[in-house]
Amino acid sequence: MYSAGVLGIGVNIPEKVITNEVISKRFGITNEEIYRKTGILERRYESPSASLTDMCEIAGKRAIEDAGVDSSEIDMVIIGTNTHDTHITAALVQERLGATQCAGLDLHSGCSSFITALATGAQYVQTGLYKYVLVIAVDKCSSLLNPMDKKTALLFSDGAAAVVVGRVENNKGILGIHMQMDGSGGKYLHLDENKNIKMDGRAVYEFAVDRFPKAVHKVLEVSDLCLSDVDFIVPHQSNLRIIEEGIERLGFSMENVHTKTIQYYGNSSAPTVAIGLHEEVKEGKIKDGDLVVLVGYGAGLGWGAIVLRWGK
Repeated sequence: MYSAGVLGIGVNIPEKVITNEVISKRFGITNEEIYRKTGILERRYESPSASLTDMCEIAGKRAIEDAGVDSSEIDMVIIGTNTHDTHITAALVQERLGATQCAGLDLHSGCSSFITALATGAQYVQTGLYKYVLVIAVDKCSSLLNPMDKKTALLFSDGAAAVVVGRVENNKGILGIHMQMDGSGGKYLHLDENKNIKMDGRAVYEFAVDRFPKAVHKVLEVSDLCLSDVDFIVPHQSNLRIIEEGIERLGFSMENVHTKTIQYYGNSSAPTVAIGLHEEVKEGKIKDGDLVVLVGYGAGLGWGAIVLRWGK
């Protein structure tokens, strides 16, 4: 068995900024009320004409460049998304990137799709079947919004992020994985008959603040690690208030928790964890040798976490 870790990371943050002022005028509420409820200051929307393939291509190229490998060396592309505009996104991305000797997989696992996709890609590397796997999380939630549904319009946004997964030193990379689902809660966050996101905000909140800290504890348990070993946590950027309460229940320091993405990019569903990881690595807050926990939770209802030692 080989050790699998992140060799490179890249993101695609849409340029169009949707401020709280825009949303507040639509619903007749104040900017302060939006921030109090969600912790969001701005959210990002992709161009209506942009496809998921377009979004993935940019993030994927940046991750491959960051990893220092050639596109032709990519053995597999895994796409984690909830907003399919086609069911062959992996194949289309593979062709765009020039990964000519490459397998592909389109994966749908709710808001935890990046965690599931990363865990899946890691298996191929750990077994030695593939050397480099490109994992891309992407969602275009703006295409699934009812603009007059306040519960969802305040929160959701667009984005893409990618990582190249490959072999790393034995003491680095992914040390543990925990994933679980409970379909009895599927009714709380799903697509309605018009293919719009429909959410029971209170039920999702209560689920998230419960499962988020439990997922952290469980992944540390299966990895024979303790919370005191953890240097940084990157949770799904669902709502700042969920993150704050989950971290309080966990008993961890908010100083070492990523929150920028939810505040300035909004909840783009699948890619938020990968975007957050990129932000903290770029800022130098996650350094070589740091123990990092990535946590996803949401639609399904599903949740999961990965603990990894950062570095190659």
